[in-house]
Amino acid sequence: MSFLRPEAVAVLRRWAEPAAAATLAVLAGWTGLTGAWQGSAFGWLALAAAALALFWLRAATIGALAMRPVTGAGMLILREGEVGYLGPERGGFLELDDVILIELYGSGGGRPPVWRLVGREGLALIVPANAEGADQLPEALTVLPGYSDLTAVGLLQRNLPGRHLVWERLPAPRLT
Repeated sequence: MSFLRPEAVAVLRRWAEPAAAATLAVLAGWTGLTGAWQGSAFGWLALAAAALALFWLRAATIGALAMRPVTGAGMLILREGEVGYLGPERGGFLELDDVILIELYGSGGGRPPVWRLVGREGLALIVPANAEGADQLPEALTVLPGYSDLTAVGLLQRNLPGRHLVWERLPAPRLT
C-alpha cells in the first residue's frame, strides 16, 4: 500500500534519474572546487566527475521530457544502427543510415504525436509517441548528422497540430 497517489509516483519515477544526476553534479562539483582550491589531486578528479555528471543530467532530462505513458499499441525496437516498430496493424525496420526525413505529426488535442521516419526508398516508419520504448527515440537518433534531440523533445512537449519537420538529410555536395 502506497501513501502516494499514482500520479505522484509517476512523476517521481519520471524525474528520478535527472534528480540523481543533478545531485551527483552538485556534490562532485562542490567537492571538486574545494579540493582543487586546496591543491588536491582528488579535487580535480571530482571536477571531472562533475563534468561527466552534467552530460548524464542532459541525457536524463531529455529522456524524462520525451517520456509518455505507454498507452499506445506497439513497441519500438532499437538495435545498433537500426530502428524498428512492431505494431498491431503495421511495422517495419529502417537502417539509420537510410533515414532521410524525420517528422512529427501533432494532434493538438489529447492524442499523442506520431513520429514518421522516411527511408531512401520512400518507405515510412510510423511510430506513435506513446508506444512502448518510443521515449528512447529522440536520443537514439542523435547519431544522425545535424539532428537536434532538443528540437524533437520540444515538438513532443508542445504537440502542436499539423506536420513538423524535425530533421532532413542534406544532399551530398556534387563534385564537378
